[in-house]
Amino acid sequence: MMIQFFVTDLDNTLLNDQKEINPQDQLALEKLMAAGVKICLASGRSDHEIFSVMSHLEAKYHRISQNGAYVRTPEGVTLRSTVFEGDLAKRIYESAEEKNLFGFIATEDRILVTNRNHPSIPQIEEGLKIQFEEHPGALHEIGQQLQPSKLCYFGTEDQLHDLQSHIQHHFPNEVDSYISDVHCVDLMPKHVSKGTALAYLLDHLQIQPDSVACAGDSYNDISMFELIPHSFVMKHANPEVKAHAKREIQSVSEAVEWILQYNKTCKI
Repeated sequence: MMIQFFVTDLDNTLLNDQKEINPQDQLALEKLMAAGVKICLASGRSDHEIFSVMSHLEAKYHRISQNGAYVRTPEGVTLRSTVFEGDLAKRIYESAEEKNLFGFIATEDRILVTNRNHPSIPQIEEGLKIQFEEHPGALHEIGQQLQPSKLCYFGTEDQLHDLQSHIQHHFPNEVDSYISDVHCVDLMPKHVSKGTALAYLLDHLQIQPDSVACAGDSYNDISMFELIPHSFVMKHANPEVKAHAKREIQSVSEAVEWILQYNKTCKI
């Protein structure tokens, strides 16, 4: 069965350390589109950040943002939208404060911090190419004016795993968590992941998982690897992540070339 759909992660997969797209990867995606394969960008980032990448590529793709909280068509039509219910995000945020890690609150189109005094903010903003919005009343507005879809925290690997254990202990059936980058953990509403969002999108498009390929590098990509038989993991990924994918790659262009060759064999 030919591959009809390709899904790629952004950070450290399609985007390099400078949060830029390598020219060979952009050319590869153009070749893939020309061959009739649809493309989806899937990331823990907000939709407007993914849209910015898509604009740079000068193409329209499907997109999965905030680890699956939002699913949109190339035209920007929202197919799926998931947020924390009631004041759950507030209670999780307050519980996480015990660990003294810097975190932010993400809504559909805002990245909020209760204050900008934390010393790590400039480094994180520069590293991720994002801008935090200071909103002192954010916690009080959760469940009312604010409907968060993600909470994100930064720290060492040990600190992040400790936070995950802490949150899972206090909210065992209400939240899922993913290490989305080396120093970053995302806390999500239960059953929200890139994999569940991708399954939803494929059902909408009436495409079977056997006709899909995906590429990623982190723990939040594992749910896609488990859904899709043609899975590619970046060579720099953690061994625990690699264990869930079928093939290792050094670039998105390498995965694209494999897909194009695979589709040729299907025509023979």
